[in-house]
Amino acid sequence: MVDVVTISICRTAIVLGTAIPLALFLVWNAVILGSIASFVTGSDKIADPLQLLRSTNGAVGPIVDVFSFLAIATSYIGFVLGLADFLSDLLKLPSGQSRPLPYLLTLIPPLVLSLLDPDIFFKALDFAGTYGVLVLFGILPAAMSWSDRYSDSSESPKLPLLVPGGKLTLSLVIGGAGFVILSDLIEIFGHAH
Repeated sequence: MVDVVTISICRTAIVLGTAIPLALFLVWNAVILGSIASFVTGSDKIADPLQLLRSTNGAVGPIVDVFSFLAIATSYIGFVLGLADFLSDLLKLPSGQSRPLPYLLTLIPPLVLSLLDPDIFFKALDFAGTYGVLVLFGILPAAMSWSDRYSDSSESPKLPLLVPGGKLTLSLVIGGAGFVILSDLIEIFGHAH
């Protein structure tokens, strides 16, 4: 059984673990939005916020560069370690720091793809941003909620509803995400002809 202390520790970890990135995100947006207004007032051209931030002060440029590098590096390290471990389990490969095969299988295919098509990362981001995010955070949660609430074959215990709205709200969420996906597909295929 889980005791009250463990629940309290978990709650604290979740709150602090999400509050710190939220605070950094808010500070980042405040700095970007605060520095853009003085540069682009009355201008019709779109400015790169990072370039504007780098040009504001001598000390800000290197800080932005280090922050950006660390954001990318830590994401990359987590990706490599997680995917190498996943491939080790999936293919039943020997893993560990002295076993390079999972790491080679993790790093070589993206390297080859990026050398063959340098813009493939942007294409993947565009695809994942449009379809992956909408399916993962729009369609799937609403469909799972619908299944849990209204399916007779659901094995889960019936809990009180935490989010109001019923079938209409779930239909609007699924329909809205589907509409954005469909409109993007129409735009893509419309430009193909």
